[in-house]
Amino acid sequence: MSEKNFSYYQFRKSLGYQVYLKFEDFEFETQVMETIKMMGFDKVESKNIKQVSFLRGQTKLLKVMKATPRVARQISQPDMAFDKYGDESISNLGNYQVYRYKNVGMMIFDESSAMWELGLKGLHNQDALRIIFTRFLSYALEPLNIIGFWGVPVDEGFVVRSPIKAEFESVFVDINKNVILTYDGVREIQSEIQILRLDETLRDEMRIQTKESLISFLSMNTCSLNYTGLSFKMKSLLFDICQVAQGYIYPENNFKPRADISEAA
Repeated sequence: MSEKNFSYYQFRKSLGYQVYLKFEDFEFETQVMETIKMMGFDKVESKNIKQVSFLRGQTKLLKVMKATPRVARQISQPDMAFDKYGDESISNLGNYQVYRYKNVGMMIFDESSAMWELGLKGLHNQDALRIIFTRFLSYALEPLNIIGFWGVPVDEGFVVRSPIKAEFESVFVDINKNVILTYDGVREIQSEIQILRLDETLRDEMRIQTKESLISFLSMNTCSLNYTGLSFKMKSLLFDICQVAQGYIYPENNFKPRADISEAA
């Protein structure tokens, strides 16, 4: 029997994060390649993966595959206990956690294990795929003291928005490495981070947020999905970020997303 050929991708390889995606089906891989590359995953050789020394609590490898018929049924079935939260749900199954995006995919993971699995039923909903992989990054990067927010980068820092208004784009902050991870690449934190909250009622003035208000705002807009609330570690990370950040309330009508800027150019 011939040995299976797997493809691997590493999140922000240049920074050495041991967070990987694993594919077995090439045709399946190509259909999500654009999304994962946009999010910061770089392809790595299989032989390099075999040489990696997995670090307890830090290494996460997500096997991405086409959902089996049994899993596909679970992805599609209604779940009254979680449907009130929208298309996403997360629940416990023994020692495992089960994340589901209705009609698209289901991820099974154990925070203490390095090997996670994601079964995808359909690839037509690119927004859903971006959300699913963002949830994976949020869970996988938390042990590394990295926290993510729905939002987009600006020159001085980033704007935090709802997932829909951010077009499901995310920004991750690594205080230990002193960097911000965005779809545009890796940006070193040179000085104080500016975090913007857009307000449609403001006109021309920009207001400073208090630290308490900033912490509360950020806690409601992380990329983590947990119905029991943020973990102690996540709350501690938020506090650390707010020590090196200044929050501003900015007029929404004055904000120009990247798409608008490029179109104007």
